Amino acid sequence: MERRSTVTRMDLEFMLIDETAEPMALPLTLLRHITDDFSAEHEIGRGGFAVVYKGKLGNRTVAVKRMSNTFVDESEFHREVQCLMMVKHKNIVRFLGYYAETHWTMVTQEGKFVMADVNQRLLCFEYLPNGSLDTSCGLQWRDRFQIITGICQGLHYLHQNSFMHLDLKPTNILLDDNLVPKLADFGLSRCIGS
Repeated sequence: MERRSTVTRMDLEFMLIDETAEPMALPLTLLRHITDDFSAEHEIGRGGFAVVYKGKLGNRTVAVKRMSNTFVDESEFHREVQCLMMVKHKNIVRFLGYYAETHWTMVTQEGKFVMADVNQRLLCFEYLPNGSLDTSCGLQWRDRFQIITGICQGLHYLHQNSFMHLDLKPTNILLDDNLVPKLADFGLSRCIGS
C-alpha cells in the first residue's frame, strides 16, 4: 500500500528553487502524474536496470528514474538512496526524492500459483537538458576544459567524503544549461570506511 505523503507538485517545484531543501519520500501518485503514468513520450533514457522519464511540474522539469522490477536489489537501492541523500555538490546531479514500495501478487509459474514480490523503486532528480556527455560532440576547447574540470571537482568531492563512484563513464556525466557537468548514477557507488 502506498505510504501517504503530502508532497505536492508545487512542493517538488519549490525544491528545485531552494538549494537547501532536503530530499524526501515522494508519493507514487505524484510521480505518475508528472510523467503521464510513465508514458513512452516522456521517456528520456533507458539502461539495463532502469528507465528515466521527464516529469513536468508547471514551469520546471525533473527526471524520474524507474527501476526495473526484475533487477531491483533491495540493499543496492538502499545504498544508492543513502549515497544520494549525503552528497551535495555543484557537479553531482541533485537528488530530490524517492519512492519505494513492495507488495505481493499471485502469478503462475510452471502451472502453479506462487506468491511474487512486486517492487516499485523510483528516484527523482533535477533534469539536465543537455543530456549525457556521450551525446555531446563538437564542443569548443573552453567548454571541454570546463567539463573536465567539473568532473574532477565532483570526483574530488566524492573521494574527500569517502565515496567511490565505480561506474564513471560518459553516459553517467550529464550536462546542464550552461554545460556544467554533473555526475550521475550512484548504483554501484561505495562508501569507503563504513
